[in-house]
Amino acid sequence: MTFSITSAAANLYKDIKLEAKEGLRLFVKYAGSGDSGGFSLGVTPAVPEENDYIKEVEGLRFFVRSEEKWFVENMELDYDEQNDYFSCHIPGLT
Repeated sequence: MTFSITSAAANLYKDIKLEAKEGLRLFVKYAGSGDSGGFSLGVTPAVPEENDYIKEVEGLRFFVRSEEKWFVENMELDYDEQNDYFSCHIPGLT
């Protein structure tokens, strides 16, 4: 399984207060219709479980539950600091 989060994008989440065992869980949200079929990416503090896929970027642990790996496969999160633009590219949804 692969997904990428640039250092610039990860740094946007550094102000979130996390407990010692917590990371940032990436999950699929359904919010109606649209170009993405109504799906979008959610991010929330949580404790990773044994079968979760974990990726560390800039000292932050991002993780995905096994049942939601399909959504973030080959996803790219980036942040353009110069233009203050956050992008989330999810193949198959855009």
